[in-house]
Amino acid sequence: MSVKHSPARSIGLLFVGLALGLLLAFQWNAAPGSRLGDTSYGRDRTALTISRLEAEQQALKQQVSDLRLRLDEKQRDKGPSVELLKDLSLELEWNKSLAGLVALRGPGVEITLNDSNRRVVPSVVNPELYLVHDYDIRDAVNLLWAAGSEAISVNDERIMATTSIYCVGATIMVNDTRMSPPYVIRAIGPAERQESLLKSASLLGDLKSRVSSYGLELKTAQMSEILIPAYEGGFGAVYASLSGSQ
Repeated sequence: MSVKHSPARSIGLLFVGLALGLLLAFQWNAAPGSRLGDTSYGRDRTALTISRLEAEQQALKQQVSDLRLRLDEKQRDKGPSVELLKDLSLELEWNKSLAGLVALRGPGVEITLNDSNRRVVPSVVNPELYLVHDYDIRDAVNLLWAAGSEAISVNDERIMATTSIYCVGATIMVNDTRMSPPYVIRAIGPAERQESLLKSASLLGDLKSRVSSYGLELKTAQMSEILIPAYEGGFGAVYASLSGSQ
């Protein structure tokens, strides 16, 4: 037995189908990030997030620097007790310099590390051999400390006792600040001894081997005066407290 549809019912079904098609098309166009294979939207959002976080980090560093300057001004404020506290103030300034909280000037060395500029990488060779890695910077910094350096910076980030140098993917982080090549390491100290250790054939062997074989850049130079900036980050003690405190 056949079933006959009235013309009115057929027209109604036609309109419902047309409306459903338009709705699906509108949703498809309204959410380009959900299309198969379209990742540009996600990449753009990630890039914007990274830029925003780095801007916030820089603003917080500037705020810390400004607060420290205000504290210094208060400590140097002339008053009736300044003379009595003169020796204590000098000792405080010295300890602040040792802690990396003030900028320092002096002779030393400057090291430049950079990725290889070779454009063609053979398919049988690991491409990471053509890049500067976090451990290359750590090795150079540790060698400079051993040479008697008194202050060190990497791309103007002051190296502290709490500084970490590590990789996140292909990015090197120093003091949780993103670095990009070239990496300029400056160190105040006995320049001749610093340069002698850096150029020693028995030290930094892995790095020097890749410089020779894969074209990485490693340059060292003695400097009559170097400026090492103050540490601009914060200090966070989670587990430690002053002895005798409750």
